[in-house]
Amino acid sequence: MEGTYRRKEFNGRRLGIYTPMSYGQIGRRYPVVYLQDDGEMLEDNFNYLEHLIIAKELPELILVGISPHDRNHDYTPWSSPALMTGWRDFGGGGGEYLSELVHSIKPCIDSGYLTLPGPEHTGICGSSFGGMISLYASYLYPDIFGRIGLISASFWYPGLVEYMRQQAADRPDQRIYMYVGELEGLYKTNIQRQMVPLTRQAHTILQDQGFDERLLRFETSPEGTHDRAFFSRQFPAALKWMFG
Repeated sequence: MEGTYRRKEFNGRRLGIYTPMSYGQIGRRYPVVYLQDDGEMLEDNFNYLEHLIIAKELPELILVGISPHDRNHDYTPWSSPALMTGWRDFGGGGGEYLSELVHSIKPCIDSGYLTLPGPEHTGICGSSFGGMISLYASYLYPDIFGRIGLISASFWYPGLVEYMRQQAADRPDQRIYMYVGELEGLYKTNIQRQMVPLTRQAHTILQDQGFDERLLRFETSPEGTHDRAFFSRQFPAALKWMFG
């Protein structure tokens, strides 16, 4: 028994779409998780995720990986100067990207696949900048995304924690998974050095806004660094918390 993974182009973006083993059975519909960075974490965990489904530790899901045009633009909520001389500034196109996801990509998936379209069945997940834009989506579109995965999200981004403090606390139907490695930012000399303490601040803000242990899960690892190996390792745990 295996699911199916196919690539398709949509409005200049590459989508990688996983449909589960029972897909196509009469009467079956599935939750959907939208993944940033082309769904890299799905590709890294394909066999293990299918094991979790067979073992009944994870429900069957449709997973949609979306490629960015320019992640420093698509995944940043507002513009900000570059961290180092010679680097490009951050573009702040996150609102445009999320509008495309909500108003174009999601309707395409819902019309073409056997989805459960409501927020309690719709997740968004990413790592690093992909985690930051997933957090931003949870604020801009709480009626669309009810399951949020924040894996090493870039809470160091200028203004992000302050933005969180200013937001309303009336998002009772969301479940949020957070992860950060204890070594993330350790050797940086700029604001990224604050990755761990700012993530902890963000966690406290969410708690203060009413996210108790039923709705918010926060995990760390003492050896975790900011790289794909650890992002992918935490991805199954994120899905299990969001939908398990």
